[in-house]
Amino acid sequence: MDEKTQLEVRKLLKRLGINSQEQLHKYISENPDSKNIPVKVSFQIDGKEYYIFEDKLEI
Repeated sequence: MDEKTQLEVRKLLKRLGINSQEQLHKYISENPDSKNIPVKVSFQIDGKEYYIFEDKLEI
C-alpha cells in the first residue's frame, strides 16, 4: 500500500474513532443511569461485512 493510501486510511479511521466517541458521550449524557452499556460495531466495505466488534462499557 502506498503512502497516500495509508494516509487516507488513517484519516478515515480517525474520523470513525472521533464520531464513535461523540456518540458514546451523547448516549451517556442522555442516559445517566446506564451503568452497563453493550456496544456492537459492524464494519462493512462495499456492502460486505468484514468485522463485528462487540463489547460493553461499564461505568
